Amino acid sequence: MPKITDINQGDLLTFKANDNRYKVLLCTSTYKDKSPQNFTFSALTYDSLEKPTVVNVMDTEFFGIGNGKNDYFKYSDNELHKMWSIHPEIEPCLLGSYGFIIWRKDFMMFRDNFEVIGNLNIVDNLDKNGNGNMNASDWEFMKDFFANRINSVMSDRGQQTFKLKATIKD
Repeated sequence: MPKITDINQGDLLTFKANDNRYKVLLCTSTYKDKSPQNFTFSALTYDSLEKPTVVNVMDTEFFGIGNGKNDYFKYSDNELHKMWSIHPEIEPCLLGSYGFIIWRKDFMMFRDNFEVIGNLNIVDNLDKNGNGNMNASDWEFMKDFFANRINSVMSDRGQQTFKLKATIKD
């Protein structure tokens, strides 16, 4: 498995959590302009003993919210129509993802536990249209959280799951 040297928006990273099952993170944005750099990820619902591929990840969902109209981080009309055609229950709202922020300096210490399995062309500002995030810059936290607590914590924070396909650009 090649060492990860950089992460970009749309990158899909897989890892094994404490339950020995594969999980997947989708990079929704990066901040690389100056130190401290960070990556923001959305947690996908992939949970399997089988290593994921881009094809089977496309059928998963992400944790987020159908949020009120936001004047700052708009989607194009085409992106909105796609979101609303897949999730008509959120119209006229925007889809946003819950963010898991990992600081680059911390990520580099545990990057060997991750593998990039591909990249998706996702909408910009997916995490900025969400309504929450948490620091996920600790490997022990990541392994435990994604094995044992993600569903209950996301539910407690009002997050739902939405189809990943709703965020893919055509």
